[in-house]
This record gives sequence, C-alpha cells and structure tokens, in this order.
Amino acid sequence: MGPGRNLQYTWNPILPRLSLTLMKTTILAAAVLAATAALSAQGDPTWTQPFEPQRIADNLYFVGTRGLSSHLLVTREGNILIDTGLEESVPLVRANIEKLGFKIADIKIMLSSHTHFDHVAGHAEMQRITGATIMALGEDAAALSSGIDNSALGARGWKPAKVSRVLKDLDTVSLGGVTLTAHHTPGHTKGCTAWTTTVTDAGQTYNVVFVGCASINQGVKLLGNARHPAIVDDYARTFKVLKELRADIFLAQHPSMFRLEDKVRRLKPGAPNPFVDPQGYKDFVAGQERNYLTQLERERSGGTR
Repeated sequence: MGPGRNLQYTWNPILPRLSLTLMKTTILAAAVLAATAALSAQGDPTWTQPFEPQRIADNLYFVGTRGLSSHLLVTREGNILIDTGLEESVPLVRANIEKLGFKIADIKIMLSSHTHFDHVAGHAEMQRITGATIMALGEDAAALSSGIDNSALGARGWKPAKVSRVLKDLDTVSLGGVTLTAHHTPGHTKGCTAWTTTVTDAGQTYNVVFVGCASINQGVKLLGNARHPAIVDDYARTFKVLKELRADIFLAQHPSMFRLEDKVRRLKPGAPNPFVDPQGYKDFVAGQERNYLTQLERERSGGTR
C-alpha cells in the first residue's frame, strides 16, 4: 500500500478540527517526500523508460532504456553486452534483446563503460539470468566485485557481481570473430574504459568507439580530491587517448550523449546511416575536454563550480 492511500480517520471530539487538518497535511507531505526521495535515489526518470531496440550497424544493437545505454554485439558463438543499467533496467533490456529475436541466455560476456550504479547495478541480476562472464578493468573490477562505488563521486552501490577476468589497458576481449579492445580512460571512475571494435555494414567497415565517460559529475572537485588524488592527470590522459582514437561510429553510456533519438528519427531505407558520425565524435570529445579545462582553471583561480 502506498503512503497516504485508503487511510481512515476517526473523529475525536477532544481534538480540534485543526489537528485533523494537520494530520492530513503531515501525511500528504510525508508521501510527497517519500516519492521525491525515491526519485532522487533512482535518478533521471528516463533511466527506466522503455525505448525501442535499434540496429546501429551490422551486428551491433542498442538495447537500453531511453536514458541509459546498453549495447549488444551479436557473434556466432554468443553475444556480448556492454552495460546493464539499473537493476530495474534489466527486464527492459531483456525485453529489447528478445524483441530483436535473440535469446537472453546467449549473452556470454558482460562488459561495462564505468562503475557507477546507473550503468552496472544490473550486472548481478543479468549475470544470474545468463551465467555470463564479467570482465572489467582495474579498480572498476574491484568496485563491481564489492558493490561499492570507489570513484570520486562515491554514489550509491549495487549488488556485488562476480568478475572473472580483470583487464589491463589495451587488453582484448574476443568472442565468435568479434574483438573489442579496452582503453583505460580514467577520471570519471578509476577504471573507466573506452571500448573499440569494428563492424562491417553494407560492404563498408567502420571503427566503433564506446566512450566510457569523460564528463565530471556535479560536485566532484579536481584539485585536492581525496577520493581520487590523481584525477587531474587521469582526465588529461583520457582526453589524450580519446583524441587519438578514430571513430566512425561513436556510442556512449547515455543515449543523449550521442544523440540516439535524433539519429533514430533520421534512419531511412537507402539513406546514409546517421550513426556514422566521425565529426560528432570529435565535437563530443572537444566539448568534454573544454568542460574539464574550464573547471580546472576555475578551481585554480579559487572559484567554485
């Protein structure tokens, strides 16, 4: 029963009418606060809004929600899933995979962009359903295993998930003829990972980059950050790496970052694939680096974010 529903009030002649009004107001306020707290804990409401699965190119699909990305790579020996979203996202991701005609049990490998709850809280449940092998890089592997956010943000945790392979920078993950390379892009989290691979679509081969994350969470400081002392240098390293990567198709952990909805609207039979967007990738990385440099300069000048 939700707060404030089907409550029965009994009149007590000793209490003034004002008391009854105050009781009702207090209960209503508590219900509003509870709903607000739940939304705050959950995050953006689009994170759990369904979104139609999309074929991006060749064997690469978007299977996430409107606000959280999950990407599926289909191979002849099983499938690879990058990011699961929230635990509440798992049924939506599963429905999208099955709507495309694939079996959830065919997921053999699970990867992640970075270990914040909105991208990996569904890992444990998805692993339970599929029995997939989870792989992650460095300290993100430790975070996944413990269920504790060890990043500069230090947000809420998740159910621990078993990590079977701890990766290093430039390690590769291969399945059924598909190979992904892990590029360590720390800052947003300590083990944040950009994944690269290639896909062939309509006879053309494209370089794909899954950006781990290059933004700075609200409230996270760059200078004197006790939770992540190397954060300034780590972000600098990340932008160097991202600028060196060549992306024909770029994807990211939030659909808005690569303008998913706009690109889906522009999908037309016989027309160029809007997901092929090399300039969009360059603009995205440049914008993220500009935000980083602006905040760093502001902090060095004694200002606040």
